[in-house]
Amino acid sequence: MIQKNSFTLCLVLATFYLAAQPKVEFKSRSVDFGNIVEGSISIHRFHYQNIGTQPFVISHVSVTCGCTAPQWSKSELLPGDTASVYIEFDSKNKMGPVHKGVNLMTNCEEPLIGLLIYANIIPDSNFIPLVDSVALYPLRLVKQKSFSQIGIPMATLAKKGFKGNSKDAETLFKYILKQNDNTLLYDHVWVTSENNLLMANLIDKNLQTPTVHLIQTEMLSKKRLKYWISATKAH
Repeated sequence: MIQKNSFTLCLVLATFYLAAQPKVEFKSRSVDFGNIVEGSISIHRFHYQNIGTQPFVISHVSVTCGCTAPQWSKSELLPGDTASVYIEFDSKNKMGPVHKGVNLMTNCEEPLIGLLIYANIIPDSNFIPLVDSVALYPLRLVKQKSFSQIGIPMATLAKKGFKGNSKDAETLFKYILKQNDNTLLYDHVWVTSENNLLMANLIDKNLQTPTVHLIQTEMLSKKRLKYWISATKAH
């Protein structure tokens, strides 16, 4: 009987403790900035409310990238009150789809709260690229403001036996990057297509030589290109 009463008391105390904790509700835990120009800064506020019965506190905030700068109130948020976490996202030296995280350490029933930032970073259209179409012929080297592009003419791929469109070529190139046992290139080279060119985009200039070598050996060789086309179909 004593054991039963003790268990009931513990259960009641645990229930009271959970009910007495602060509880926070965010309007949204993610933001998608969509297409933004490289080098621009985007801002957002994550609004939230303390819907619990005790004061809410954010004790610490960490980010997954130095490109994201958060600001938040370190004061207690009373039940029923609202506040926000302010973030600035700097897109400098980044390109293509990105996602970043902001982690909040709190005193509520959810001690670690994650906020997500999405964006697709595009080149500055006002910047005129420099094009080297001689040294790497038939490839084209395009030097943007903060990254480089290695262009493969779709006509060249067609001469090598490729019969798909630009999207098919993107899929093929991504597959080659992934299967070529070169995680460095796969993680840091993103593939796009424009103006009848298949584009390998990279920020790190040190990756230019190995990327060009990969293209020349695996995509500009009829034998190797045929192999990869068959491999993607089998896959």
